[in-house]
Amino acid sequence: MAAFLLTTCGIPDRDNPADPGIGDDDPGIELIATLPVDLEFVPGSRLLSEVRYSITAADMRTPVTGTMNLVGERARAVALGVPDGLGRRVHVEVFDTNRIRTLAATDTIDIAGGVPSILFLPLKRLTGGVELISSLPPEIVGLSVSIVIGLDTTRVDYDIDQSRLQKLITDIPTGTGVRMLLRGRDADGQVLVTEDVSIDVRDDLLARLTLPVVTGAVSITANFPDYLPMATIDRFSDAAAVFYRRADHANLPDAGEPIDFDRFFLHRALGPNQEQIQFYNFDVRRKTPANVYFIVDRRGDRIPRQLPIFDEIPGDAGYNDLRRVIEVRMTGSDFQPNSLSSLADIQAAAAETTVTDQIMNCVIVPDGSSARLRFDPTDAVGLHDGWYRDQAIRYLLFENPESRAVVEFGGQEISAPVMYAFFENDTDPTDGFADDGAGLTHNVVTRLPEQEGYSPLWALRVFRLSVFDRVVSVGSAQDSDREDNVVPLPAVLIVNAPVVHTGSD
Repeated sequence: MAAFLLTTCGIPDRDNPADPGIGDDDPGIELIATLPVDLEFVPGSRLLSEVRYSITAADMRTPVTGTMNLVGERARAVALGVPDGLGRRVHVEVFDTNRIRTLAATDTIDIAGGVPSILFLPLKRLTGGVELISSLPPEIVGLSVSIVIGLDTTRVDYDIDQSRLQKLITDIPTGTGVRMLLRGRDADGQVLVTEDVSIDVRDDLLARLTLPVVTGAVSITANFPDYLPMATIDRFSDAAAVFYRRADHANLPDAGEPIDFDRFFLHRALGPNQEQIQFYNFDVRRKTPANVYFIVDRRGDRIPRQLPIFDEIPGDAGYNDLRRVIEVRMTGSDFQPNSLSSLADIQAAAAETTVTDQIMNCVIVPDGSSARLRFDPTDAVGLHDGWYRDQAIRYLLFENPESRAVVEFGGQEISAPVMYAFFENDTDPTDGFADDGAGLTHNVVTRLPEQEGYSPLWALRVFRLSVFDRVVSVGSAQDSDREDNVVPLPAVLIVNAPVVHTGSD
């Protein structure tokens, strides 16, 4: 095994004095992930933006996950709640600022007797590949590609014996903005074309860099995130939106333009007993979930690096942020990750599928979009990658099976508890929810995350503004719930509004 286990009589000092587990009955497992000795370590490096761990096993119903504190050249965490047993798989991943995996470590351990332990995991640098495609002018007979990583430069030279070049460069360290210097030379060694580009390299997707000839020169036309076709996402079209339609609000971002959901889509509201809460409004959705397909191996484990597959994006018939997980089992040992990139591929493979009861709140968004809050602070806030009909897509993940915030699901429809609400225009949702002028709506949710029956989908019971000041809790809302106080709607509106914060701050 690449890592080793030390059994001790106590828990060693930790860098984070507030680390959970200190003084608890469960001492946990001290995880220590060490950076490679040959890695040029720079404090605050964009290569090391976040370190996360997960512990899974065949007999563990729920994975143990969390973040790790990076201090010096080590990342530390205490994993609590790991039951005794065999075959506990510990996996650590390091992400850069663009949510690209840069380092990883994995080990499998056995735990017995609840003995406090330390697990050292040496992190290894991840690598990816770039497919270089070019149509060069006939006078170019050689092309050199220099890959610059920190202070190191690796050079690859190609002889050009035909105008069409297609080469795969492998073992490139992953990360955002890997610099590539391209030089095309003629028979006399003179440089006729030159390009310096930056490209994002991943371990789970092949980057494709196309260099077509334009007026006798080489120019870059595609680099991440366009090295694979990127689907254009529009959450504000008439087909995709009810609250936020570009036809009603011309200042909304254009199709494909990043969305900052913390600016206009994050609302302050009230809980059942007047708790201060915050929720995002991701617009009207259905109680029937759409599907998301995860590719698993013969044991039922998700295949590393294979991205989930979606068959709808906002505006498509049947689109929903809320997704039911479908597992697609690949039994062959030669399966190549991401060789399946569409529902059509899955159907052509005639693979066994399993419909699960797991629900994920996957908000498909344009690349570069952001939403900084999650109810569970261990949930990743960055963008996740997926496939849509052979195109790359990005999504923000909220309620999911590994989070403290989960979705109440009855097997056919997702639960939609009541949210008491007020419209700004006292008529319909086109102007959004009303607030008190200081940003506090008097919307009241009837469930909080971790409470029985919680769901991010809410059936709106809309009151007239005349009772706005009266409604501050479920009790006061029920007192005001008379037909003369209710805004009549053509149909019940159900919104995807995950609660992402509870508290006074």
